[in-house]
Amino acid sequence: MNDSPRTVVGLDLGGTQVKGGFVLEGEQGTPDVEQTLARTVAMDTDLDAGADDLLDRLAGFARELGSNGPLGLGVPGVFEEPGGRLLRSANLKTLEGLDLGAELADRLDLPREHVCVDNDANVATYGEQWLGAGSGIQDLIMLTLGTGIGSGLVIDGQLYKGPTGKAAEVGHMVVRSLPANGSEDPDLRCGCGAYGCLERLASASAAIRRAGAAGLDTDLSQLCEVARAQPGPERELLFEIGFDLGAGLLATTAVLDVTCYVIGGGFGRSLDLLEPGIHAALAERDYGHVPPRLLPATLGASAGWIGAARMALDSLD
Repeated sequence: MNDSPRTVVGLDLGGTQVKGGFVLEGEQGTPDVEQTLARTVAMDTDLDAGADDLLDRLAGFARELGSNGPLGLGVPGVFEEPGGRLLRSANLKTLEGLDLGAELADRLDLPREHVCVDNDANVATYGEQWLGAGSGIQDLIMLTLGTGIGSGLVIDGQLYKGPTGKAAEVGHMVVRSLPANGSEDPDLRCGCGAYGCLERLASASAAIRRAGAAGLDTDLSQLCEVARAQPGPERELLFEIGFDLGAGLLATTAVLDVTCYVIGGGFGRSLDLLEPGIHAALAERDYGHVPPRLLPATLGASAGWIGAARMALDSLD
């Protein structure tokens, strides 16, 4: 009988790169946290050869990481619930229509229920709640401020997706109303079709657009450097963006009574500059809620695969 611990692998599939690592299952199924954080490696996604080639290489990557147990995978896209078929992915169209869990289970000779696949924002949220900024916090929402705004929700320590898998789509909450006279700002028309979504106001791409419209540097790192150095239009713009972000957080808090937000993504590193505006929005519209805690994400690019590995560990219960 083989008593060696199982190696549970987590993978985070992006448009250009796959990041991965492993959790070494310890006694009674508990993870060895030192091992969890000890190893992160990556491979190129390389979509040119098609879906079968990519899936073969994902399975090979899992084996290289020492997989002999469940596998978790995070993928940017919209999944069918239940079932797990990838319905849509802007950057991974070659995989659309496939049940990625079944495909990988077949290649790795694993039971289908031990290959867990979910949206990349969900698995990153799960990783941060487990071993990152939200460690020990049972209820939180994570926002990733990037090209759009990704988000995930944890309630009572467990990832919550809702019956159709679309819970906590905070980036698509409407926070700016269409003017009564119908003269809309075309920049606020979201790709989802709605007007005034949060990601059209507070994502990294929104910040770049708003900086350009204000005649400011559209390099966000430079913009933030100037804003930190001295008062001026750069700091004022980030206050305004933070205020819009705060409006979205307040609406979410009013519905879910969540008291902790983890802020990640590239633009999330500017949380210190966004916070004054966020708190101003919360204070202006407060009606008795406890102000939520705002925590910068700490796992960086590892959050996705760590959360995916945790999801796979859950499949052992």
